[in-house]
Amino acid sequence: MEPNPPSAPNPAGDAGVLPEFGRLTLQDAPSPPADQDELHVMEMERETAMKIVQRAILALANAAGDIPATPPLSRPPSRPHTPSAKENLPIPGHGHRRTASRPATPIPADKEKTHEVELDPAEASHDEPTITHVHGDVGAGAQPEYVQRANMARKFFSKTVPRVGLEEYVNRIQQFCPLSTGVWLAAGSYILRLCVIDKIVPLTHRTMHRLLLASLVVAMKALEDHRWPQKRFAGVGGVDQLALSRLELCVEFLLSFDLQIFTPEKMKDMTVALQKAAQAAMLTTKLPSSFHLRISNPKFRQM
Repeated sequence: MEPNPPSAPNPAGDAGVLPEFGRLTLQDAPSPPADQDELHVMEMERETAMKIVQRAILALANAAGDIPATPPLSRPPSRPHTPSAKENLPIPGHGHRRTASRPATPIPADKEKTHEVELDPAEASHDEPTITHVHGDVGAGAQPEYVQRANMARKFFSKTVPRVGLEEYVNRIQQFCPLSTGVWLAAGSYILRLCVIDKIVPLTHRTMHRLLLASLVVAMKALEDHRWPQKRFAGVGGVDQLALSRLELCVEFLLSFDLQIFTPEKMKDMTVALQKAAQAAMLTTKLPSSFHLRISNPKFRQM
């Protein structure tokens, strides 16, 4: 008599792929090697990847200063308006709204609870025009690409600098939505391209939180089978689900949907480039106006 076959697989219900919840903070995380030749992305601790990305973002933001958001660009009178969330419904005979390609990974009951924060309101409103889709005709009445890109960049700005510091923010995300080394490094590479290479979005203290949050969501969905629920990620990141979905789409569009990093060598190259950009930014950061040099040697004070 043959044994009974195993039950059919159910990947969506496999809680075993849930990343390990760690307690290691950035302060205690292993630092990246000083010699870039010794940087091995395939062996790197995820907390080290967090530290690389956090340090780079902070250095670049400190160097940039407070760059104001671009004023909202109005629509030409002859162009149709951008559909609101309620208007952006399926049109009979013209396809359907985008849905998730796979369900979120189930979360054990003891890990469901999170401690949510709230970022300051965004500079841009939800209904500012980005990509227009009118009457099922993709591109009909669409704004010029430079207008779309400028309005997308506005969505990353907080009206004021968020009260939660970047290090605390990074630790919160990893505490409640643990992510792998690859996701952290890929998010860093997206930010490098958006803010340093292509100079599409200014990296400042008012944009860095939303940039990091959206880049992590995009990297998670692009690189891994595991996916945290959108509601959980939004709550941990301090934005509502609609705002997070729009930020995610903005990152994808501004990167021309070129999101995959296919080789460890490419990942290392982008990580090294991010570190070099941060090092260059630190050299160009100006001293604050409140800084006063004090020379303790009496010999120099008399000169």
